[in-house]
Amino acid sequence: MRAVAAIAGLAVALGCSHVDAPPPAAPKGPTACERAADSMVGAMLARLAAADAPTEQADALRRLIRVRCEQDGWSAEATRCLIAMQKLDDAAPCAKLLTEDQQAGLVRDQEASGGAPGSGAPAGGPGDSAGSGQPGGR
Repeated sequence: MRAVAAIAGLAVALGCSHVDAPPPAAPKGPTACERAADSMVGAMLARLAAADAPTEQADALRRLIRVRCEQDGWSAEATRCLIAMQKLDDAAPCAKLLTEDQQAGLVRDQEASGGAPGSGAPAGGPGDSAGSGQPGGR
């Protein structure tokens, strides 16, 4: 009988105890690098007629930019600048926020993927308003 009373008391105590709920999970959403890549590709595609938009190539370029951004550690200032760009000419000041190595990595990978100017893929990187394939139009 004592065992039953002890179990009942334990059940009541457990039922009345307050267990803190786990903190809510951080909302999932696009990262700064994903948003910067979307903005850059969007600005490039804005220069093309809707019928000419190369969807698969644009997606590949978006992935390439995101990977370079993540792997090369683009600064928050650079990604904010790229996210804010409305047209390709807006990228020139953003290119100055990337190191030469970061810019070179982007151009190298773009050229290696066949996204070099003249290939039919959206060309350029930050600041490539001149279409040279080099950031800053260099």
